[in-house]
Amino acid sequence: MKIEAPSSNPEQSGAIGWALLGASRVAQKFLIPALRTQPHPAGQPGRSGAPIIGVYSHSPRGGNAFASYNRLVRAYENLDELLARDDVNAVYVSSQPCHQYALALAALEAGKHVLCETPVALAHSEAAALERTARMQGLLFVPNYAYRGDAALARMAELVRDYAIGELLGGQIINCALLPPDLQTWRLRPDGGGVVLDRTIHDIDLVRWLFADEVDRVAALASRRALGGDVDDEVVVNLRLRRGGQLVHCHDSFVTPHRFSSVEIYGSRGSLRVHHWWSRRRPSELLHVRNDEVEVIPVDGPDHYTATVRAFHLALYNRANGSTRTGFLATANDGVRNLQTALAVLESARNGVSVRVE
Repeated sequence: MKIEAPSSNPEQSGAIGWALLGASRVAQKFLIPALRTQPHPAGQPGRSGAPIIGVYSHSPRGGNAFASYNRLVRAYENLDELLARDDVNAVYVSSQPCHQYALALAALEAGKHVLCETPVALAHSEAAALERTARMQGLLFVPNYAYRGDAALARMAELVRDYAIGELLGGQIINCALLPPDLQTWRLRPDGGGVVLDRTIHDIDLVRWLFADEVDRVAALASRRALGGDVDDEVVVNLRLRRGGQLVHCHDSFVTPHRFSSVEIYGSRGSLRVHHWWSRRRPSELLHVRNDEVEVIPVDGPDHYTATVRAFHLALYNRANGSTRTGFLATANDGVRNLQTALAVLESARNGVSVRVE
């Protein structure tokens, strides 16, 4: 998937100043490299990348270490001081789920556009408050469902919309990989959400996006059999879609190794399957299956975080020019809907009944 920006646009070309709220692993491994590889600012061929003004962390020591390791100008101990800077246009929120809502709300109230990791909040009412605040402030609030920017999944979405596999009949998503020991911390606490808020919520977003439909009902079974935490480390869930009535089966696990992560959509004229969409070790690949024939569909594009940042900059450019187009980016309402559905999955697994998503 290629997103080209107008060369005369300084915002899309990298002049937008960013603040990082949260000294996180994902910010270090993915977001910072994506910002630093944005196109050259117009008229400045010797420079590239969107400027990172500073980072805020709840741990001053951690924030300073993060800033030093990533060659950032400064770590801030006072959140308001960082958000008050005029050269901060956009904020990336990447903290533990229990902190996301407060950080995102503070950024929006300070008049900053926000790209926020998932889940954006732990309660439906909080996610709805973020959507409402962004709308009232006239700001862009994007929950970072970055896998929409994966080249293979983006091409899958295009083929689905072009009716390449005919009428959609259903699907399956597999997202199983061992949770490394160094990540077995807040993810295994109730305010971290377990596998459902870490992984299943991304399945839900892909289903809603690819099928262009809402989830009507969920039925889930979950387990806490391996990691010994207070939350589920494995879940299987069936999603039933509202308008089309299709069923999509999802299996997400922190404890099941040796499975391809895959997204598959079944159609009346064939199926589409993306392998390795969750993997960090190899690029995703797209297959078209028809009868007994398998065709590999070539895809090309930047990594999903680079694609997401480019799309975010382009969305800001569009807003400055009177357009509300955001491309493949999730909207604030997607953040609300996905969280609402994920909470229904937790309720279904807890009570052993199917749950309707209002």
